Amino acid sequence: MISIASKTFILQDITIQDDALHKKKNFGHIETWYYDAMLDNNYSIVALVNVIHLGLLSRVLTGLFIYKDNKLITSLRKKTSYRHFYGSEEKPQLMINEKQILNGQINDDTKEWIFQVSLGDEQDGVDLEFIKTTTPWKGKTFLGDWLAIPRFNVQGTIFLNGKKISVSGEGYHDHNSYPMYAPFVNKGYHFGKIPFDSMNITWANLTKNRRKKQLLIVLNKDNKYVSINSDDIRFTVEREVEDHGKIIPTIWRLTVENDLLCLNIKIVSLHFHYIHVPTVNYWRHHVRNTGEIVMGDVSRKIDGVEISEYLKFF
Repeated sequence: MISIASKTFILQDITIQDDALHKKKNFGHIETWYYDAMLDNNYSIVALVNVIHLGLLSRVLTGLFIYKDNKLITSLRKKTSYRHFYGSEEKPQLMINEKQILNGQINDDTKEWIFQVSLGDEQDGVDLEFIKTTTPWKGKTFLGDWLAIPRFNVQGTIFLNGKKISVSGEGYHDHNSYPMYAPFVNKGYHFGKIPFDSMNITWANLTKNRRKKQLLIVLNKDNKYVSINSDDIRFTVEREVEDHGKIIPTIWRLTVENDLLCLNIKIVSLHFHYIHVPTVNYWRHHVRNTGEIVMGDVSRKIDGVEISEYLKFF
């Protein structure tokens, strides 16, 4: 019998400083800033910064992935020595070789949270502005600390083969920090989101071992957020395939039924690609979410494409 770790994912408000670099004093941790965006003309992107805090062995990994029609067309992955990296502990500001790759700040006049994400160059790269449109939150999972800003308006430029493409759309950001030993005591996770109207559902299915899981859903609505009791969540895999020696889901269903929310969403992988780094097997999917969401007297049909992640350690 599978046990669910906790019935409710405990959430807290954040400040913009919570999204800054965390130089913990304990031995070794991994910190990740993740951004994705669904953009005009069927472009989409994922931008990543991974900081491995491990004393003299510390490293910084960056990744930029540009998609067209849900398929990868360009990727840039780099490893940098920690001595060429700067991260502010006061705000989300990261630099490599004195070039700013991430800068987050609050506009003095409008109070908007604005993040500038710049990776690559004018041959292949992105220069995008993310403007927060939902209330952010943070909490603790099996893996460690999870901070999310679920929705943004996004605008800026993609560079492809020296061609400059102006884009706009919607985005997502999270920031994770977990100890170096986490891959040795956890199996992995499955993650995605479902934006609709001005609202958003963020979901995750984390696996600690064969018998212990953590099912999480956070609903953002009316500048507030609420965590759904795990007893009311059902996560069902309907189809699996083998890829790179692992069995991965390609169709799954997410359902919720309680006094606040009724949810029945089928999630189908349209295309995925595999990324390997030490200790990690990772599949990034473009998925189609279809179904219905009901909240009180509000009912919405869902039919949209988003990005989802599936990760297995080892």
